[in-house]
Amino acid sequence: MKQQFAKQYANLEQWHWWFRGRQRILESVLRRELGARRSTSIASVGCGPAEGLQWLEQFISPQGKVVGIDLEPLHARRIPPHIEYAIGKLESAPFASGSFDAVLALDVLEHLDNDAAGLFEAARMVKTGGLLLVTVPALPSLWGSQDVVSHHRRRYTRQTLRRTFDRAGLASPRISYFNTLLFPPVAGVRWTRRALGKAEFARSDFDDTKPGLINEVLTTVFAAERHIVSRLPLPIGVSLIATLVRR
Repeated sequence: MKQQFAKQYANLEQWHWWFRGRQRILESVLRRELGARRSTSIASVGCGPAEGLQWLEQFISPQGKVVGIDLEPLHARRIPPHIEYAIGKLESAPFASGSFDAVLALDVLEHLDNDAAGLFEAARMVKTGGLLLVTVPALPSLWGSQDVVSHHRRRYTRQTLRRTFDRAGLASPRISYFNTLLFPPVAGVRWTRRALGKAEFARSDFDDTKPGLINEVLTTVFAAERHIVSRLPLPIGVSLIATLVRR
């Protein structure tokens, strides 16, 4: 991603509706997938700022560990206690096969030239019986300035994400769209900008939101999907989520 956006990332994760709503949805999915057991190790690849990993500590045992892996050194400036952090590429992650009870690749694959190779590496680090959780931006028609700023290579459909798992030699995952309730306004903005020739304008969507009432309402609406995504696949949305238990 662009350096200026990378510098803002940790702050955005604390208050922006997209990060906070997504986190609540992911917490619900992890509770469903992991059950009552506490993991001994969870890794988040392409994780962004180290301080943004602390929410995962609720899912590990007292002796467990949360590990972050990211290519951007800026994200390792402030590493909280009990968080381990490695700087490097997902495709050459310095961890043995089967190292973790769960591996998360949250909005990572779209950055990679070879997304299947990156997905294979993420899955390789998951123990037998462990969980692989992946999120990606959905629908090529929603391509816009945020994709440019974030250096995305692509957006996915349910079918193209499933084919990526196939190309990685993995079993078929459970896949659902999410960020469905806010799909109409997001799509409206993206499609209007495309019609006006501004889809490639290098300006982050996050610049359009500030802390305050509207941000809190958007957080609540987005997070409400946690009651659905954990149970039913949604037919359309701004993002996709895939879960796979390694056999």
